[in-house]
Amino acid sequence: MSFPIQKALKLAHSTFSKLSKGILFDLDSLSPLRSQLNQIRAVDVNFEPSVFRRDPTSFDQAPVTYVKLYEDRIISVGIFVMRRGARLPLHDHPGMFGLCKTIHGKMKVNSFSQADLSEDKVRKKKSTLPSNRINLVPVHRKDSVVLSEEDECCVLTPEEGNYHEISPVGDMAAFLDILAPPYDYMTMTRTCQYYTLLEDKDNFLEDSDKLNESSPVQWLCEIPEPNDFWCDTSDYTGPPLNVL
Repeated sequence: MSFPIQKALKLAHSTFSKLSKGILFDLDSLSPLRSQLNQIRAVDVNFEPSVFRRDPTSFDQAPVTYVKLYEDRIISVGIFVMRRGARLPLHDHPGMFGLCKTIHGKMKVNSFSQADLSEDKVRKKKSTLPSNRINLVPVHRKDSVVLSEEDECCVLTPEEGNYHEISPVGDMAAFLDILAPPYDYMTMTRTCQYYTLLEDKDNFLEDSDKLNESSPVQWLCEIPEPNDFWCDTSDYTGPPLNVL
């Protein structure tokens, strides 16, 4: 018997194996995987919300828990559980694809795409800011979305929506997360960096410099990992998984 999550894993692995082989890849190639992922529900991964409820007697419980399902050099698959008031801070996915499917509660996704801006304009912006704000990324903001278990998965690519922040709406929320290729801290070629959106007075380009009137350029500034974010782990208890 092939479980829905096993089907999704195999499909994700075969789909993104093309990337590692240098085969040309487009979003249409993701359609079968997106369709399969949209069918995944909490029961398919044996996700039990009560296991992850915030303990009112604990003052050091992590705001976010990660459940690892599978990882190799092609993909990583896991579940992020965000408790009430928590968030995955604004972060990046360098050169990566990502698919997120809500399996419990509701979550809000704020995302940005990097703007195609000349180095001269980036240097000009840096020159107006304090020296501790020199790591800047020009971006276009995408529409925020709220996703529930009934909604389709959201997709990020190396070019679109590659910077995002995710937070629960109301109570706890959880989502299945597929990244390809995974973050790589062994060779430090794909590491997760955190960002803040600059204040309005420092943010928008002058009118004459806007690249897109409907989506003006804004600026993200790289920051250390936020103090209010940390993540613990929990064991996966769903159906056994393999990519063979």
